[in-house]
Amino acid sequence: MEDMENLILQLKQQPDFQEKPVLAFECTWDKLLHEINDLLSQLGFSSFTYSVLTRGRINSGAELLKKRWEEGADLVGSLPDGVVREYYRDIAKDDPLWGALPEIKSPLLVSSLPESPSGNVDAFWHKNDVASRVYIPMKSKSDGYWFHYFGLFHQLPPEQFEVYFNKISEWFLPILTRYHDLLQAVCEKEQNPYLKDELLSSTCRQILEMTAQGMAVKRIADKLALTEEGITYHITRAKRVFNAKNKTQLVAIMHEVGFL
Repeated sequence: MEDMENLILQLKQQPDFQEKPVLAFECTWDKLLHEINDLLSQLGFSSFTYSVLTRGRINSGAELLKKRWEEGADLVGSLPDGVVREYYRDIAKDDPLWGALPEIKSPLLVSSLPESPSGNVDAFWHKNDVASRVYIPMKSKSDGYWFHYFGLFHQLPPEQFEVYFNKISEWFLPILTRYHDLLQAVCEKEQNPYLKDELLSSTCRQILEMTAQGMAVKRIADKLALTEEGITYHITRAKRVFNAKNKTQLVAIMHEVGFL
């Protein structure tokens, strides 16, 4: 415990990381993930995941979550692939976490949630030497619709972990946020879940971009060599998907979601 106190003191005395600008070209995706894992290991975390989740405000949100359970994958992390796949395939559907995670705005300690009636969730994590879990959302301009989050896994019992996590949060969370910002700066892979899963076709997105520029349906149809009915169909479908009442609201939502 004394060693941990010394480590915390050392890390708290390193403000350069939080205050000094870091150029994206000095970093790589793999290097950043290695640094995150190294920092978390020093703090006693056995593994982590870094992933994306939708908040369910768009009609397909539930389908995207269902797809994740079927495919059994997180974005990246140090949690073994076999554990990730087994969790999503056999355990996630019984985990109370998924009733709360899409709505979180601050760190969520799983110990604060009701236990799974079947008991298989706790048994699964204990089998994999995880006693405590915390999920930490990262803010962005699209936060109302989808967000990145870290899942951190620790061997401390829940009551001890809660005390420990509260103790380190003040200086640890800004560091984690900084790593998130850097990951976004150097990431070459599109991470917007709605773009990644092709919620709207490329033609539909092009039409919406032109709509956002103020173009009329007839002009868009002429430019894209489509019928006005075809343009109207794409716009109507997008309004249905985004739960938008009109084109003005649709364009506003598209900006929030990160389509524009």
